[in-house]
Amino acid sequence: MIRRSLLTIALIIVGSAALAPKTMAQTADVPFTANVGGVCNFDQITPGKLGLNQQTNPTSLAGGYSGGQFGKVFVSCNQGARVSISKPQQTGGPSFTPINSVGIINSPFGSTSSQGGSPVSLPSGSGLPLDIDMIVDKGSPLVPGNYSYVTTLTIVP
Repeated sequence: MIRRSLLTIALIIVGSAALAPKTMAQTADVPFTANVGGVCNFDQITPGKLGLNQQTNPTSLAGGYSGGQFGKVFVSCNQGARVSISKPQQTGGPSFTPINSVGIINSPFGSTSSQGGSPVSLPSGSGLPLDIDMIVDKGSPLVPGNYSYVTTLTIVP
């Protein structure tokens, strides 16, 4: 009887093993994505100084005139970019409406102005130098005073 019980138990175990599903290893891929955007920064901004087109009865101001000095900006970008400049906006001094007003970018990579020039294309890198100039022309003698202006640079990576 013990033999019969052992045989029955053995048949039950073998039958159970035959009917049990086989387990298999499974894998799953988990995707990751990232979007690293272009970034540009303006560094080391050095203000410019406006010179006079003539010492007696000056009618216009510019960084490139005698006594003036270009502004300077260094740019750092992690990809190529385009930079443009706005017309100068008066921020101080005797107010007038100029007959001509222009912002100018000069760089080793090209030049442009606020008078419809194409943006300057910059390569990726750090410490890319830009010389900034501006001209405002009243068309008649300027009133004595301390004049100040600002131009705005826009960079698009």
